[in-house]
Amino acid sequence: MFNIKKTLFFIIAIFLISSGALFYFTYFEGEPPSIVLQPSIKYINPTTQFNLQVSDKKQGLKSVNIFIKQNKNEIPLLHKKFNKLNYSEIKFKLPTTKLRPGKFILFIEAQDSSLKNFGQGNIALIKKEFIYDPVPPQLSLLSRTHYLNQGGSGLIVFKANEPIKNAGVKLNNYFFPAYYNKKQNRYYCLFAWPYNLNKNHTPVLLAEDIAGNIAKVEFYYHLNPKKFPHDKINISNNFLSKKIPYFQHYFPEIKDNLQLFLKVNRILRQANREELKKIGLNTSTYALFKGKFKRLPNAARKASFGEIRDYFYQGKKIDRQTHLGLDLASIARAKVPASNTGKVVFADEMGIYGKVVILDHGLGLQTLYAHLSEIKVNVGQIVKKGSIIGRTGATGLAGGDHLHFAVLVSGIPVNPVEWLDLHWLKNNIYDRLP
Repeated sequence: MFNIKKTLFFIIAIFLISSGALFYFTYFEGEPPSIVLQPSIKYINPTTQFNLQVSDKKQGLKSVNIFIKQNKNEIPLLHKKFNKLNYSEIKFKLPTTKLRPGKFILFIEAQDSSLKNFGQGNIALIKKEFIYDPVPPQLSLLSRTHYLNQGGSGLIVFKANEPIKNAGVKLNNYFFPAYYNKKQNRYYCLFAWPYNLNKNHTPVLLAEDIAGNIAKVEFYYHLNPKKFPHDKINISNNFLSKKIPYFQHYFPEIKDNLQLFLKVNRILRQANREELKKIGLNTSTYALFKGKFKRLPNAARKASFGEIRDYFYQGKKIDRQTHLGLDLASIARAKVPASNTGKVVFADEMGIYGKVVILDHGLGLQTLYAHLSEIKVNVGQIVKKGSIIGRTGATGLAGGDHLHFAVLVSGIPVNPVEWLDLHWLKNNIYDRLP
């Protein structure tokens, strides 16, 4: 009987101790809440929005308190209570009317519902120092006049009164990045007026500082509208049977050569142009080019920039596209010289262009050499003006041996004739470069 009572007492004691321990470690748990604050930045502006994620997986959240200290001032921002919520996401902005430009400290305090610390629970505290900058950068234009041709190029030069994170010229949906020259303490931005934009658009110079403030400046320019020539191209069955099957792997589901041609001429052409925009970002931050750009020697021009081409098959118009370069024809497999000093950023097959070399000349300026029969350079190689980079050919969608020569500004095709004109270069480019 005594042993039974002793055993029962022992079992009850173990139960009470276990229950007490379970109660204590459950309701008096000592793990503080988790606090995650985004974005993780140093500088902020009046539009900066913070995203706060607070969580407590055990007893849940009791409250969150957010306040700011700047100099000797304490600015309350938010106090929120919870009923043992496990997770809360809070978006907030700072009270910019009460903040002064400069440093401040943001405090975030999260309290859980634990009974530890005499019912005060566990408290997590983070504090982060920020710099408040509410003022957009001030820009000083150093290039005063900008005479532009539709489909042509321009160069704007400016200074800023503070470090700039991102800058460039925005024209409709196009953006042309500016590049900083530390030695000159100024920014250079080559931009284009795309061939398909009329005068009913206004270019704007944008500059964003480290805090995200954006300055917008309109600048003086004069646009010369252009009327581009038209051409009629007849597509023969011979062309379709000999040239178009090469493109079958791009559209394996299309078996008819005419339909395949239309896919190539429309969809693949556009995809190639999008690829050129991406390649255009791979550029030197300073100019590599000097002097007049070199043309393919002893070559006749067969097609011009901006030429509107109507394609006909058996007397019926089937498509319309725009030619965005110069077609230059010399002897078959003529040696192709680099138009100016640059770095090879592409040397491979590219859809309608066939075998292609692209040279980067800095500041977003690049030249493209297409339909080559042979490529004689490698990506990463620096080539001097006049160096042989390949031979002309009829690869891609070319109907015969020639060079398709294109000039691009941040991947956007511009009229090469300007860059072959030393007078234009001096007045619009070189007089503004260091």
